[in-house]
Amino acid sequence: MASNEKETIEREIERARDGLGNGIDELDRKLRSSLDFQTFATEHAPQLAAGGAVVGFLVGFGFPKPLRRIISLGVPLALLAYKVKQARGNGNAHYEEV
Repeated sequence: MASNEKETIEREIERARDGLGNGIDELDRKLRSSLDFQTFATEHAPQLAAGGAVVGFLVGFGFPKPLRRIISLGVPLALLAYKVKQARGNGNAHYEEV
């Protein structure tokens, strides 16, 4: 193998590694920004406080019977709907394959 070919191959390998490193850095940045729980909590603080107050009120005074019925039926149905949606790939699979 000629030295010219070796140099060409080495340059191509370095170029491919550089592109891969940039892609990994960009993915890391996106994940860190989207999974930042502190930022999420500060943006949704009023909703979290209201939800905590409602749950505390209901636990403190007892759940009304109709609310217990809704929770006992609604939570399993919501979990089932979530799993079906995940299994279907949220309907975006044919768009991402391009």
